[in-house]
Amino acid sequence: MKRMILLIAVLLAGCVPQVVNDGNEPPANPYLADSPWSMTHRNSYCQASSPYPGPDAGIRGKDYIIGMPGCITMPISGKYHDGSRVVWGNNLTHVFKLSTKNKMLHEIDKIKKDPNGDGEKGLVESGVSGAYTLVDKDGVFFVPDMTRIVAYCDSVPGDPSSKIKIRNVYCIPEQYLKGSDDKIVGLVMTYDGMLAFATNNGLVCVLSRSFEKGYYLMPGEDDEISNSIACDEKGGIYVVTSRKMYRVQWTGTELSTDEAKGGWIADYETGGDQSGIRLGNGSGTTPTLMGTGSQDRFVAITDGSELMNIVLFWRDEIPADWHQIPGTKDRRIAAQVPVRFGDPEAKHSQTDQSLCIRGYGAVVVNNELGADLGNRTLNIIISGIPLIAPRGMEKFEWNHKTRTFSSVWANTQISVPNGIPCMSASTKLLYAIGKRGIYWTLEAVDWDTGDSAFYSNIGIGLQYNSAYAATQVGLDGCIYSGTAIGLVNLRPK
Repeated sequence: MKRMILLIAVLLAGCVPQVVNDGNEPPANPYLADSPWSMTHRNSYCQASSPYPGPDAGIRGKDYIIGMPGCITMPISGKYHDGSRVVWGNNLTHVFKLSTKNKMLHEIDKIKKDPNGDGEKGLVESGVSGAYTLVDKDGVFFVPDMTRIVAYCDSVPGDPSSKIKIRNVYCIPEQYLKGSDDKIVGLVMTYDGMLAFATNNGLVCVLSRSFEKGYYLMPGEDDEISNSIACDEKGGIYVVTSRKMYRVQWTGTELSTDEAKGGWIADYETGGDQSGIRLGNGSGTTPTLMGTGSQDRFVAITDGSELMNIVLFWRDEIPADWHQIPGTKDRRIAAQVPVRFGDPEAKHSQTDQSLCIRGYGAVVVNNELGADLGNRTLNIIISGIPLIAPRGMEKFEWNHKTRTFSSVWANTQISVPNGIPCMSASTKLLYAIGKRGIYWTLEAVDWDTGDSAFYSNIGIGLQYNSAYAATQVGLDGCIYSGTAIGLVNLRPK
C-alpha cells in the first residue's frame, strides 16, 4: 500500500521519485566523492542502500560493455565544473573510466593493470584484491592491487573526457606482510580522510591519501580476512575475520583494539570449512553498520554456522543493563538469529553477499547452491542453472523498545544466485540480479513486505551472470552491475 501511494503521488507529480530524507542516512563522509555511489557498498557504513531513486516499473533498455571480466563495483565521481560525472571501475586486467552522457555508459579510456608490478602474474588474485574500491572528493580512484594501492586520476585535472593516468602507487613495506600470499582485500575511507584497508592474512592499515603516512596493526594471530571493512564517524574500523569480530579504533595517531581507547574484540560462531561460492571461513559478509544519530548502533554480519545466523554486535559501549544472550559466545552480541529463508525446517543456510541495511532493517540473500563442483569459479558459472540456483531472501528488523531482532518477512521464490543486492529509499525497493528459468533478471522487491514488485529480463548466458558483482543505484534512476565478462547499465522505464 505504501508503495502504491508513492507511485500514485509520482504519477500525479509527473516526475520520477527523487532523493528522500527518511532519517536513516548515515553521516556523509566529506572525503568521499559527493555522488550517489562513491565506493563499494556505497558508503563507509557499507549499507548498500541509497536515498536516490532506482527503477520503479521495470527497465526500458540496457547498455552492455563486454570485455571487462571481474568488475565488482563501479564508483561514481563527484560533479565536474560542467555538471557531468564519470564512472570508474576495474576488473582482472584493466582500470576504466566511463562517460554517463545521455544516461548511457560509454568508454572514455582504459589502461592495463600491472598486477604484481611485473606485468605477468596474479591476474585472478588481483581481481579479488581489487574488488573494493572508492573515489575521493578530489576525483582520485583508489584500487587495491595485491600488496599495493594504486591511485588513478584524470590526466588533465578537471577534464572528465581526459585519459586515465596513475597518480602514484603505495606498496606495503615487506616487514608488515605476513606470508607471500598476503594481499589487500578490503578498503574504506575514514571520516578524517584516511584510507583504511585490510589484508587477507589479518593486517589492518590506515594510510594517508597522499601515501605519505601509514599506521599498521595486526589485531589477531592466524586470522583470515575475506571481506571488506567498514568505519564510522567515531573512528571505529570494523573488521571480521575467520576467528573474531574487531573494532579497531583509529585515534588519529594509532590503531588499537584496547577498550580504553575505543576498540574491542568479540567472539562469534565461525563454523568450519565453507563450500559453494564462499571465499573464506567464518563470516561471508562485509561488516555493515546499523543505526544513525540517536538510534541504537550495531555492526551486523552473518556468521559461519551451518545454519547461518544474522548477528548484531553493540558498536559502542555495551548497555550497562545488557545480559549476555544464552548460547552466544560474547556479551557484545545484541542479537543472533537463525536465517532460514522462510523454511522452518531448514538445517543449513549460507550467503557470501553482504547485508543490505536501511534503518533497523537488514536483508540477506540465499547462496546455498543445489550442487557443489568443489571449485568456486565453476560454482559461479553453474549458480544460475535451474535446480542448482538458490532461492530465498529474508529481512530482519531490530525493535528498539523490546531490544529484539526478528524476521519480518521471507521471500522463498526469489533467486539471487551470487550478486550483492542494493536498496533505494526513494522507491522503497530492493534490487538484485536474479535468475528466472534461462533468463538473468533485474529483481525488484518491496522493502516493507518482501513481495516482488516487478522483474525485467536482462539476457541469457554467462555474459549476464553477476559473478559476485554488486548491483548499485546509479545515475538517473539506473541500476549498474558487473557481470562475468562485462558490465551492464539498466535504464528505467
